[in-house]
Amino acid sequence: MEKSTRDRVLHALMQIDWISGQELADQLNISRTAIWKQIAALKESGYIIEANKKTGYHLADQGDRLTPLAIQQHLRTQTLGQQIIHLEQTETTQRIAHEQAQQAANEGTLIVCDFQTGGRGQLGRTWHETRGAGIAMSLILRPEAPLHQAGQLTLLAGIALADTLRTLDVPATIKWPNDLLIAGRKVAGILTEMQTEADRINSVIIGIGINVHHEQFSEVLADRATSLKLATGKSIVRAEIVALFLNTFEPMYRKWLTDGFASFVPAWEKYADRLNDLVTLRTRQETVTGILRGIRTDGTLQIETETGLKTFHSAELIYWTEM
Repeated sequence: MEKSTRDRVLHALMQIDWISGQELADQLNISRTAIWKQIAALKESGYIIEANKKTGYHLADQGDRLTPLAIQQHLRTQTLGQQIIHLEQTETTQRIAHEQAQQAANEGTLIVCDFQTGGRGQLGRTWHETRGAGIAMSLILRPEAPLHQAGQLTLLAGIALADTLRTLDVPATIKWPNDLLIAGRKVAGILTEMQTEADRINSVIIGIGINVHHEQFSEVLADRATSLKLATGKSIVRAEIVALFLNTFEPMYRKWLTDGFASFVPAWEKYADRLNDLVTLRTRQETVTGILRGIRTDGTLQIETETGLKTFHSAELIYWTEM
């Protein structure tokens, strides 16, 4: 991905403790005036850059940015995240991803945003966001796979995100099919959507929202939502979370393309919330209560009821009473 002049200046600052304006200008083949303007713009964007007449410029603090450069310095992927579109604010990254997919964006293109004004989750519910506190991202995939297997990517992304958070010492669990919880409260959600053409997958767009720095929620959500900051007391850099997820998800995705979902069942069940516990599940036709017995190799949920084992492809586990 071609870097902007601002990103080139920032990247150069990251490589060395102190660097003079003239050295920056020579290295990037731009004028000293251009360097000064880019340094001022970076400061205005929240980067803490110290200046000294003798030693030049020093990047003291990168802040918590979701810029392509901030993410890519942690990235170890071959495809995913190699193209990143960063937005300070948008209605929803899913909409931008759909537009990009229709315009032939490469597989692995990532749309990431600091603040969503109209984020949504499963069943069209609103995803509540706080400016600069969370992660909103959408990943474009173009898998060569049957239509009926596309939903498995939601489960696969859930495993990868749980792996990522546990790498950061966050004890996340998975609520089938698309939520991640900490101690029974939602910290992240996954929304998978498809674009199809002539009974084949044109693209799959995986949208992920993560509560990172949120310190409070509305009264309606107070007993059912949490953030990484509230749950752990730690301030985790958002760009690192995004990169770690992509690093984790890419090899899993490649394996899924060749081998299918069956080999991932044990990993999903390891993270499954309320596995072997009594749960209530609701479909459009019925409400079922029984013991959650895990998932099958195709990703469908298994509930043991009084009348036997039932499987569900599309349903919702009921954890909280709707307000």
